[in-house]
Amino acid sequence: MPLREPPSRVRDFVPPHCPHRECPAHVIGAEQHFHFHRRGFQRIEREPGWVRIFQCRHCMRYFRDSCFDMDYWKKRGGLWTRVFLGLTNGQAKRQIARCIGVTSSTIDRIERDLAKHCLLHHLGQLRELRGRLDEPVVLDGFRTFAGSQYETLDLNTTATCESGFVLHLGAAPLRRSGTMTPRQKVAREERDRRLGRPPRGIRRAVTRRALRLIEWLRDPSREIELRSDEEPDYARALSDLAGEVHLRHVTVSSQARRDESNPLWRINLIHLLMRHSLKSHTRETIAHHKCLRALMDRALILTTWLNNVKGISERSARKSRTTPAMLLKLAEAPLDLSAFFTARLFPGREKLPSSVAHVYEGRLKARPHEHRAVLPPVFRS
Repeated sequence: MPLREPPSRVRDFVPPHCPHRECPAHVIGAEQHFHFHRRGFQRIEREPGWVRIFQCRHCMRYFRDSCFDMDYWKKRGGLWTRVFLGLTNGQAKRQIARCIGVTSSTIDRIERDLAKHCLLHHLGQLRELRGRLDEPVVLDGFRTFAGSQYETLDLNTTATCESGFVLHLGAAPLRRSGTMTPRQKVAREERDRRLGRPPRGIRRAVTRRALRLIEWLRDPSREIELRSDEEPDYARALSDLAGEVHLRHVTVSSQARRDESNPLWRINLIHLLMRHSLKSHTRETIAHHKCLRALMDRALILTTWLNNVKGISERSARKSRTTPAMLLKLAEAPLDLSAFFTARLFPGREKLPSSVAHVYEGRLKARPHEHRAVLPPVFRS
């Protein structure tokens, strides 16, 4: 039942900026004062039963205090943490929906919003890390597929070798290769005709983006060691950027034993956790991703979990409470999910780069004519 009077947190709320992205006060800094008018209260059915109404003095538009909450415009709030933990701990969307008591389309919408929130948070951490990266970096591709096993792709993953912090994820759609039966060849040709072939050299292009990011993060006084397997596209991408990036490339045979003595052990562990923690990447699963957009959304959510929630090891209590972000001094404690999913992040204020705007907006395509790349309007937020 709604309270008779507004609670103190509603009465005392002070908006930090205008929530409308077209307003000049939307990107106002913390050191600047935001000018607004208080326009009273309004009762609502949901908790806390009241909202406070404001009017921006810059654009003269009205807004509520709930505009700054993650639950804004949601019929049922408070589901973020449960969905986040379900997606990163081996549950499929329909399983999560059954456990919570909602429809699978609700989980689709929440997953899309979670991915956007996690992407903005990750970009903020990368800005904090800029100029301080001084440990070796490992690069490798995680082989999976989206749509069907004829639409294979490599999820190129870049991470730090010592702390295990995931720096970059890039999807490189590939064409199915290897031994195939005549029937499989016909099926591949039919899908190529209907959906189009993936662009040539995409893995090389994705690797170049990862290398530029490493150079942007690198301590100018240190030369970073880049470790990878013997994939030729990695060396070619590094050759393309000769003189632009200052990395020492070390290759490791993919046939080497994959234990802790392997220089690629950290990325192998991350990919093992991806295979284990994401139901969509389990071998022979019916929960596989139907489009690249959904695959990248789930990968972004897992990145936040790996970097900020899960400890670097579960063999001791101290290491289980130490996250990769803490080792890089990007956080002082593991991420408090209840607080993390309280304040809404705005792309305009978080300086969303144009190079990842298509990821944020869900416009990724594995194939040129992929028809499920973008969510219907009702799914957008």
